Amino acid sequence: MIEKILFVDDEAPVLDGYQRLLHRDFTVNTAAGGYEGLAAIQANGPYAVVISDMRMPEMSGVEFLAQVRQKAPDSVRMLLTGYADLYAAIEAVNRGSIFRFLTKPCEKATLVDAIQSGLAQYRASAAQRELARRAQVIEQIRSDWDAPEAGEAAPLKVTPGLPGPFQARSCLQEHFGTDRQCYVLMVKLTMLRTVEERYGEKAAAGYMMTAVQSLAEGLDPEDQIFQWSSDALMVVLRRHISFAAVRMEASRLFMNSPQHVIEQGGRKTVLAVATSFDLLPVAQFSTVDELMGAFKAKLLAAI
Repeated sequence: MIEKILFVDDEAPVLDGYQRLLHRDFTVNTAAGGYEGLAAIQANGPYAVVISDMRMPEMSGVEFLAQVRQKAPDSVRMLLTGYADLYAAIEAVNRGSIFRFLTKPCEKATLVDAIQSGLAQYRASAAQRELARRAQVIEQIRSDWDAPEAGEAAPLKVTPGLPGPFQARSCLQEHFGTDRQCYVLMVKLTMLRTVEERYGEKAAAGYMMTAVQSLAEGLDPEDQIFQWSSDALMVVLRRHISFAAVRMEASRLFMNSPQHVIEQGGRKTVLAVATSFDLLPVAQFSTVDELMGAFKAKLLAAI
């Protein structure tokens, strides 16, 4: 994404001067006054750096940047001010309203250095937000894929008619490290939690069974389906073909989403059974935990 700079001033010649001065170094937009600046942020944001003049007739620079802080908190805010307004500028910095203030007239080298510092601050904040997002996704993935062990205080509620994670572990035990014809297909029912929140546990169980039945229709009779977590299925496959061929077969299984009908209060709701999946060969791993760790690593690599 292109990082844009917004200059706000009530004097058009001043704005034209910023454009001519900096257009070779940055992507510069301008706005004539605080209200036009807020409209520009709303229509054309985000802006990495917003630089405002202090003295404007309808809205001062401090007032404008305070509103920018509310509407676009990620933007780095700077104030251009004359010496008569230094006290107000320093107070704004101390209150955290702005990143830096610049005195007028401002040399190009000083202005470029300030903008580059603002961009560095913007990128650092964006990197921190991305780290926080990834941490949240990692935690969600752990929650989604990890099944509780047998005997835990809050055991998994397995859908009636489906074997659960304990049976899945037992099934896989003899295949680790040696069986090159054994594969595990993990299937995430991406809408199941929404179905449960909106329509209840019974509707969610029916949604799960629709997915299982549709999946079973495309599998061999000896393939086994387990409920690994509240919204994830594990399928153990035996195939005498390459990994690439098995993956292609798995892709064909999910080309068309089955439909599930929920009836409540005399009304019918038709939902597509939305899924995501991944596949790994069992022979590359020694334990179920190693296998599940590899599934998580593949998911995180795609974030």
